[in-house]
Amino acid sequence: MNGQVMREKFLFLFCACFLFGMTSLSAQTPQKYYYVVIGVFSKLDDAVKLTNDANLKGFSAQYAVHLTKKEYHVYLLQTSEQKKAKSFLDQIRNETE
Repeated sequence: MNGQVMREKFLFLFCACFLFGMTSLSAQTPQKYYYVVIGVFSKLDDAVKLTNDANLKGFSAQYAVHLTKKEYHVYLLQTSEQKKAKSFLDQIRNETE
């Protein structure tokens, strides 16, 4: 197994364990969202590659830019329900490599 593949598998395993919440910045009542993140990158190309790879494996991955940190976050789920995000995170941990 080459180093790049091992690095990607490690990143996927490491980042699949990452769950965070973020509050929207709308003028209405703030809505808190929870994300199951599988990767964080400084380069857009890396985020696009991981997004495409995850989608080829049957996930519905997306990426978004975190403007203040200038990072690209690749995620599998966005929800306003913390319990749903935690449940999905547990499922990903148990059912993926």
